Amino acid sequence: MTLTAARADRKAARPAWRRHASSQLTSAAAWTASVLTMLAVWQLAVVFGHRVPSMADTFARLGSESADGELWTNLAVSMNRFLLGLVAALLVGAGLGVAMGLSRIADYALTDLTMAGLAIPAVIWALLTTMWFGFGWLTPVTTVFLCGLPFVIVNIAKAVRAIPAETMLMARAFGVGRADVLRNVIAPAVAGSTIAAVRFAIMSAWNGLLLAEWFGATSGVGWRARYWYDANQLDGFLAWVLLFIAFLIIVNQVLGWVENRATRWRRA
Repeated sequence: MTLTAARADRKAARPAWRRHASSQLTSAAAWTASVLTMLAVWQLAVVFGHRVPSMADTFARLGSESADGELWTNLAVSMNRFLLGLVAALLVGAGLGVAMGLSRIADYALTDLTMAGLAIPAVIWALLTTMWFGFGWLTPVTTVFLCGLPFVIVNIAKAVRAIPAETMLMARAFGVGRADVLRNVIAPAVAGSTIAAVRFAIMSAWNGLLLAEWFGATSGVGWRARYWYDANQLDGFLAWVLLFIAFLIIVNQVLGWVENRATRWRRA
């Protein structure tokens, strides 16, 4: 028996609770190391850069924004816009993705459009929607929708295509209705890919939201970041950018945990 095989046997022989605790400890250590690395890079930028605001100044500005009522008001506005656009992207994208996965005609008709949507940067969608709708709630919501939609379509369509053809043929042979096929065959098959689709859609859509509010809104996280940018107050600008980044990190961690829980049967 090789040394590697012996280590693998010892690892498998450990109690489940100990393996789980070890995995959680490793994840916590990795997350802590990541945060410390980012803080160290920030501090180095403050020391060697002449215009980078310090951590104390940045968090003090964030505290003053909270005390003035700007923080939670603008964050709530952005979250409302983001959720509305994201839910629309998930619903429409799931429907189109299933259609592309099941129908060759739909696949031919929508593939090029989907690839074009993936290739267009979020800043282009933000500029276009600003020109289309001007200043208002429709500009950021539409940008979120357009940024997130292609990622949902691609991931759902890929998961539907991966369903074995024999499974679909058997369902048809036994006269299973379309609704039952969607609920009992397609939905479980695309569960893991749906979480991946949500993750990618959130990353792209949140970037689109910031840009749309930067160019075409008078409220929200992106608008407030531009407010301090125009005022040449880098501590205020960086404070809102950090809030923007923190949201992405937290959501990514939460979705990673959900994905591990949803797909743990594959590792059993």
